[in-house]
Amino acid sequence: MDKNKATPTEIAILVLCIVAFVASMVVQSMYTARDTHWAGIVSQIEVLASIFMVTSNHKRGFIVACTLNALAGGSALMGVVMAHNPLAMPGVLIAIITVVMVTIVYLDKNNLASANDKLNASFQELMEKNQQIQAAEEQLRELAYSDALTGLNNRAWMRETMADKIQEGTRFAYIVMDMDNFKQINDTFGHQMGDTLIKTYATRFQKYCGEKYPCAKIGGDEFAMLVLGNVTQADVLNLVEQMRNLFGEVVNVNGQQFRITMSYGIAGSPNDGHNPDSIINAGDTALYNAKMQGKDRPVVYSPQSLS
Repeated sequence: MDKNKATPTEIAILVLCIVAFVASMVVQSMYTARDTHWAGIVSQIEVLASIFMVTSNHKRGFIVACTLNALAGGSALMGVVMAHNPLAMPGVLIAIITVVMVTIVYLDKNNLASANDKLNASFQELMEKNQQIQAAEEQLRELAYSDALTGLNNRAWMRETMADKIQEGTRFAYIVMDMDNFKQINDTFGHQMGDTLIKTYATRFQKYCGEKYPCAKIGGDEFAMLVLGNVTQADVLNLVEQMRNLFGEVVNVNGQQFRITMSYGIAGSPNDGHNPDSIINAGDTALYNAKMQGKDRPVVYSPQSLS
């Protein structure tokens, strides 16, 4: 909206003020010479009309008010000079004083408008900076909770998620899995090939977990997931068997075929711990036992883990 364009309300106020001012000038010329007590009343009307012009129409009103007061002052001055009427002298002074007053009002209104513009600009700048800060915080959060290689959630995210579920009183099974003999692949084919394999399995893992199972890549070749709610050991072992079939499918990378197996460690909350670290340690212990027992298998931390 154009600030310089007058609204119908502003135009109406300006017209009414002009009419009131001109009418007062007419009354003053007709009666004040014979009845001086009208002079004060008429002068006040002119002053009020002038101020209303400036406050309602700003620059436009200021120009009109100054013009009308110049005419009124000039008319009064002519009465003093030409008609030798000293009673018209207050009209000259009042016109001058009124111009000074509306000038002060106009400048004050200008300063207020300028201050308001600066305040709005500062507020807008603050909002933009706040949005930038929020975006930066979100980016930092993503970096803090994301695995750089695969884009999956990382160990810190998994710990925080577990802490939230424990605080909520939600039971869950924690499954940690580790690729078997992955060091040999890195040593034989190089780390670039190893990274490609990890990304391939990470994609499969994330697709399998979807929105149902919170999952993360918690180490170099380690993944973990949560199964929320009251689940039995049989339910979790059945789920692990599905993942064994998923990860057991052959992967073709640059013409080289790989079939990777996984070892699985299983722990449960709250039976195996009341904080993320204790449950993660229980899962790592179960994973270690799975490795010691021949790999490519799940091991439950304790009989009561999921009871």
